[in-house]
Amino acid sequence: MTRNNYKQLVLLMWIALPTAAWSYWRVWNQLPAQMAVHFNANGRPNGFASLEGALQMGLGIMVVMLVVFTAISLMLHAFKPVAAWVALVFFYLVLSFCWYGNYSIVAFNLKTPPAHSELVGPSSPALRNSMNWTVSQLHS
Repeated sequence: MTRNNYKQLVLLMWIALPTAAWSYWRVWNQLPAQMAVHFNANGRPNGFASLEGALQMGLGIMVVMLVVFTAISLMLHAFKPVAAWVALVFFYLVLSFCWYGNYSIVAFNLKTPPAHSELVGPSSPALRNSMNWTVSQLHS
């Protein structure tokens, strides 16, 4: 491939940024004010951010990676063209992972059920006024 094709592929990496922003924008009004942005090994959220914070963090990480990957790609292509192609494939994989992470965070927060309570059930005080319940009534 020619030098221009390589530069076009480097520029094509940047399509990840507007598509990730679009995934937030299209459902902005449906997302909760506090979004789960970090998850433990079991897939349970253990880190939260405001809606704006989640957007800034997700897109900010992607912008930093795009700037660094673009600079490295262009420098590698100038000095070691063979290595530049391998690096470009690696950069696409990393950006794809980051893009999918943003997409998954949005998708998770769209379908998040209400907060879990150990007391939810037919005799749950959450279904009625819990101010009138005593501890002995909860265990019966």
